[in-house]
Amino acid sequence: MLEQIARVLFWLGLGEILTKMLSLPVPSAVLGLALLYAELSVRGEVPPELEKLADKLLQLLGLLFVPAGVGVIAHLDVFRGEALPILAAVIGGTAVTICTTALVVNHVARSRRRNRPGRFDAPTEARSRVRS
Repeated sequence: MLEQIARVLFWLGLGEILTKMLSLPVPSAVLGLALLYAELSVRGEVPPELEKLADKLLQLLGLLFVPAGVGVIAHLDVFRGEALPILAAVIGGTAVTICTTALVVNHVARSRRRNRPGRFDAPTEARSRVRS
C-alpha cells in the first residue's frame, strides 16, 4: 500500500511541477491524476493495492468537503452579497453540463447504431432462406 501512495504522490508532485514550470491553466492535481491514468493505461491494468487505496480514499471522500463547508460559512457575507451571480453560475453550469452530456450521449448512440448492423441487415442469402 505504501508503494501505491508513493505512486499517487509522485504523479501529483509531477503535475505540480509541470503546472508551475509550463504555466499551464490546468490544476496540478488534475494534471497529476491524468498522468497517473496515462501510466495505468500503458500498463493495461490497475494494481490490486492501488484499487485498495482508491477504495479507502473513496470511503473518506466526505471528509474532504468539510473544509469547503467551513469556508462557505466563514465567507457567508460574501455569498450573501454575490448570491445572484453565484446562483446564476451554478444553474447555468448545471444546464450546460446536462445539455453537453445529452449531446454526447446522443452522438455516441447514433454512431453505435451506424456501426452495428440491425436485425434486418442480414446478408441477402440469409434473407432468401428466411423467406423460403
